[in-house]
Amino acid sequence: MEYNGILALFDIDGTLVRGARCHYQAFVESVKKFYGFEEDISGINYAGKTDPQILREVLELGGFNEEEIKRNFRDCQEYMAQYYLKNVHKEHVRALGGTSELLNELQRRKTLMGLVTGNLKPIAYAKLGQVGLDGYFPFGGFGSDYEDRYLLVKKALELAKVQYGYEGKRIFVIGDTPRDVHAARVYDLKTIAVATGRYSVKDLEDCGADYVLRDLKDKDRVLKILDSL
Repeated sequence: MEYNGILALFDIDGTLVRGARCHYQAFVESVKKFYGFEEDISGINYAGKTDPQILREVLELGGFNEEEIKRNFRDCQEYMAQYYLKNVHKEHVRALGGTSELLNELQRRKTLMGLVTGNLKPIAYAKLGQVGLDGYFPFGGFGSDYEDRYLLVKKALELAKVQYGYEGKRIFVIGDTPRDVHAARVYDLKTIAVATGRYSVKDLEDCGADYVLRDLKDKDRVLKILDSL
């Protein structure tokens, strides 16, 4: 398939969709099963963090040392994904305003689209599948790949090049947290930040995003930004 030269890499939670109660419960159940730990994780600011990063923070708060964390770290994540897939039908995921229309138009324009998300890969696609958005994103960087978010950007860029022959420079990372912006900055990529998560327009402007939008409802404005590079 021929692409139009633009690569758009999207975050999921707070950018494309909202609703993560089942995801939260998957953390709780997996930590309980593998570490016997029932600490409430709702007080942690997990916006923009990868699932492994959040898991590590939870366990460190519980007093686990590195050796204890490593022992069941991978199995815990696998169980988390299994739990989510088993219970995702109970999840009230909803697409944020304008996302379906925007993605449909980008696909029509033959824009190459991928994901950069801290979600474990099975959770990412199951979550998007609940609102019919999974088919837009054939590749990406996921929490399953690395714990550090900036490496997820690297992974997505590598896949775009190797699997889809992408050699262009018109690359945008689209997310709702300063962590999305900072991860993109490592590779000098343009960023579109949307204030549909826990961070305000000012927060996102202050962190250095190239473009800040209240949401993705104004499709024409987003398209204009993508065409500007």
